[in-house]
Amino acid sequence: MPSDPKTRAALRLREASKWPIRSHNLGEEPLRDALDTSTVDERIAMMWPLAKEGWSVAGKPMPTYARATMPGALLRRDG
Repeated sequence: MPSDPKTRAALRLREASKWPIRSHNLGEEPLRDALDTSTVDERIAMMWPLAKEGWSVAGKPMPTYARATMPGALLRRDG
């Protein structure tokens, strides 16, 4: 990897131009990946092992707060 920031940026841009892109009209997007035959319940079940591994890899303890006191924000759109 080049040490010059401008050269690294140009290299990243060149590589990004090779990424596969799919374009869909708004409202005509596929519901999900055609290769994914899993159900919603199966996909939700897949999340838990990934979440546990993520916390483990981060070296942090699994949060123990109750759902009612989870950190977060509710954002509402204006009319």
